[in-house]
Amino acid sequence: MRSAYLFAGDNAAKLSATLNRLRSRAEREGGPGALEDFSAAAGGAAPDVDALVGSIPAMSLTASRRYLLADGVERWKAADVDAVAAGLAEATADVTVVLVARGKPPKGLPEAVEKAGGEVRSFEAPSKRDLPGWLVAGARERRFALAPQAARALIARIGDSTERLAVELDRLAVWAGDGGEVSAEDVEAMTTDNSERKGWALADAIVSRDRDSSVAVAEELIEQGEAVTPLVYGMASRLRSAYAAAVALEAGTPAARIEASLPMAPYPSKMLVRSVQGVDSAELSAAIGAVADLEWWTRGGSDYDDEVALTLAVRRATGEPEA
Repeated sequence: MRSAYLFAGDNAAKLSATLNRLRSRAEREGGPGALEDFSAAAGGAAPDVDALVGSIPAMSLTASRRYLLADGVERWKAADVDAVAAGLAEATADVTVVLVARGKPPKGLPEAVEKAGGEVRSFEAPSKRDLPGWLVAGARERRFALAPQAARALIARIGDSTERLAVELDRLAVWAGDGGEVSAEDVEAMTTDNSERKGWALADAIVSRDRDSSVAVAEELIEQGEAVTPLVYGMASRLRSAYAAAVALEAGTPAARIEASLPMAPYPSKMLVRSVQGVDSAELSAAIGAVADLEWWTRGGSDYDDEVALTLAVRRATGEPEA
């Protein structure tokens, strides 16, 4: 093992697999306490530089090698990099410092790691164009065959997060067994279109006209790695049903008749009709227009990133006036 490693890139699946191997090795060599984690808690903060640097020269009375982990170092500033560089220069032979940048590492950090005798590894996620091939190759590594059409179906239903797709590959490998095959029909039968369902949840928040809640749901979905395109389809279908129900209510149609006419199971239909009571159908029509704009934006109609486009569309859909 080297004194330091920097793992950087946007391939969440490969980063997670690498860190799992690191944890397993640390526990195998020195028990649960052999890996010291200085990663920040949830909330977007950077790893604690002072605590990490202060722990580098410490000694262990039990483990033959100490592992220090800092995940999220892409948030470090120049002064943090300088402090870590100085700490790595003083590292002893029995310590390994592992730094993880989710994306591009801060300037100067790769050079500092290499200067300290460490190693820098880049884990870049496949492009959307190459993702089906990545899935087919991943299935081959797991000793089963995934048809190209099945790979595309899996992306459509799960999204393009490599971490979530890798988990699904693991599950399909257990189902298929060594030498088995998975077709597009198998994928359709075995996977739930989570993105579409979460699009429904986002649409329900929009129907409630609660802007803060709607934006919070959108941001949470983005943090989970949800692809925006499947969310658009889920939102649009749900909002169209909500609009149809609101128009019918305004026309005096009995709620029971509206529930029976909606393209969904009885209980969700009943809940949807109840949720639009008192909601102006014109507001829902405007929300549908905002989602249509979102689809256009994500197809190259604007320079917005998908994440920004989703947040802007949700704000508009809940009635925020355009700037």
